[in-house]
Amino acid sequence: MKEALRQFFDDVRTRSLGTDILTSDEDRLAYSHGCYPREYKWILQGKYPYVTDGVLIPRDEDGVSGILRLANESGVGIIPYGGGSGIVGGSIPYNGQVIVDTKRLASFSVNAVNMTARGGAGLSGCEFENMLNSRGYTSGHYPQSFQSACLGGMAATRAIGTFSTKYGKMDDMVTALDVVLPTGEMLRTHEAPKRSTGPELLQLFLGSEGVYGIVTSVEMRIYPLAEKRIFAAYTFPSTEDGLSAVRATIHRGLRPAVVRLYDETEAKHKVAQYRFELGSSLLILVFEGYREETELEARLSDEICAAHLGRRKDETASREWFETRFSTKKMLDYDAIRGGTADAIEVAAPWDRIVTVWREMRDALEPLCDVVDCHFSHVYHSGASVYVIFHATTGGDEREGEKRYLECLRIACETSVKNGGNVSHHHGVGTAKAEFMALEHGMSGVGVMKRIKDALDPNGILNKGVLGL
Repeated sequence: MKEALRQFFDDVRTRSLGTDILTSDEDRLAYSHGCYPREYKWILQGKYPYVTDGVLIPRDEDGVSGILRLANESGVGIIPYGGGSGIVGGSIPYNGQVIVDTKRLASFSVNAVNMTARGGAGLSGCEFENMLNSRGYTSGHYPQSFQSACLGGMAATRAIGTFSTKYGKMDDMVTALDVVLPTGEMLRTHEAPKRSTGPELLQLFLGSEGVYGIVTSVEMRIYPLAEKRIFAAYTFPSTEDGLSAVRATIHRGLRPAVVRLYDETEAKHKVAQYRFELGSSLLILVFEGYREETELEARLSDEICAAHLGRRKDETASREWFETRFSTKKMLDYDAIRGGTADAIEVAAPWDRIVTVWREMRDALEPLCDVVDCHFSHVYHSGASVYVIFHATTGGDEREGEKRYLECLRIACETSVKNGGNVSHHHGVGTAKAEFMALEHGMSGVGVMKRIKDALDPNGILNKGVLGL
């Protein structure tokens, strides 16, 4: 261990009391990867190439602040780490940076008057929701990484859950944040529901992926547990018909909790399984809330689907999706194949461009992949997102699998932006998509982000390289 690093750990031990310090080979390796597909390939290639110099586990926000102050004095790079579920390479210690694990930040409180709850950044989505449920509330936030992703990381990436059409993304749900800035200063954003006092600081840190500060606690809107939940399923002659029905539903002002439209190709398996019309797209809808409200939304949505050639089906397809909604097994199976790879590229576009983005991304990826699955699962007044999930095998070794992954990622991002989509809808950018930031924001937009980074983190301590900053 370098002398400067040894001195840094000694200073943490004496000046950031209560912080655990892990330096064994096993601990360092365990923290040095998330769920980025390239990381799977690196593991299978042999000796893992990027290992942290050490792991710090502070007991509270003061501990985080003390660590960052010492890091600035010592010139030690820091990477914040929550559940390790990120899939865009946002926590890779390319330069041996020290990882700060936030999972001991696990406070919890409910404000029943404001209908908000505050949780420490280290609480997993599952832990937070379970504590709410036991008190009769829900946050409505159920990402696929629900059981592992932590509140701090979900806020820092503007994460989204499957019930987003009713409850929104994290940037809709979060009402206030506690953040430790790269210099160690602490910031708490105001809890007022609306402000006209300059730029919205809360939004600056939502989506900043740890480059502007480490989130230490998150305040979110909460709701009473639903009185009723209704499941529905429809087939449509085409994906375009399904999208038209979804768009009409949203423009009517209806907000099903779940909207999930599978294109004809991804729907094939389910269509065959349930003996639906061959060649159909498949729409899953879930409604929840107060009984009368839920029943009315379901009835009005049914009328809209019928008007757009939708055919109502038994609710079994919808219920079975709900029961398996957290599974990522198919992608992991492909990552484990020698020379194989897989990823979910999620992008968004306005309604008048989403069909082109979907078609062009599918057409661009199919020659490189064994399977390309596409579905639309997050919708808004002015547009929607599309998941384009690719599964590829090369017949080669793990380096060939990694090369194929990079090729598919590049083609997917470039095709999306070229046709009016963006680079990422909710997985974030990390280092995986950093090179494509200028495609979406332009050099001037990236320049603004860099100037903010330089102002908040003058010594370049925190999460260097993420977002391309």
